[in-house]
Amino acid sequence: MPGKYLSKPTEAETKEKKEDKKQVLRYLLKWITAAVLLAVLLLNLFTHVFQIVRYNGTGMEPGLKGGQTLVIQKTKKVTQGDVIAFYYNNQILIRRVICTGGNQIEIDAHGVVSINGEPLQEPYLKNVTLGQCNISFPYHVNTGTVFVMGDNREEAMDSRLEEIGTVPEDRIIGKVIMQF
Repeated sequence: MPGKYLSKPTEAETKEKKEDKKQVLRYLLKWITAAVLLAVLLLNLFTHVFQIVRYNGTGMEPGLKGGQTLVIQKTKKVTQGDVIAFYYNNQILIRRVICTGGNQIEIDAHGVVSINGEPLQEPYLKNVTLGQCNISFPYHVNTGTVFVMGDNREEAMDSRLEEIGTVPEDRIIGKVIMQF
């Protein structure tokens, strides 16, 4: 207001302003701490428990399409039917576990898969075919390894090729648990 002198704040007003600033700082510190803790938690989850990968290729069609993002649960314990991620030649491949170690697999000329003499039901396949194959059947899958195949049997490069072979446990990253 014109003509009036501004008075010096009282000691109580100064104390109140300082207290307000402390409250704001405490509030900000709580939020910063929460954000850092959340970042550390997410970093640990996506380092030790999960991994996110982008799937490229056609070997798993029609179930997976090239360009999809996959969430992998890191584990070495996989079972028949699981879609897994594993390392091959410094790349990550995605394929389905068809046969686990200690079992025998056979694929006939038409592409029908049998495990220990029992035909395998594969509702996820669009076409049943032998596809690319240069191994002999029946084929014994060693303990500690898995025999994997792509769902697109005509296109997929997988355990039917000597170059890839069965996948040892130490090359398995884990199971696909989500796709988007």
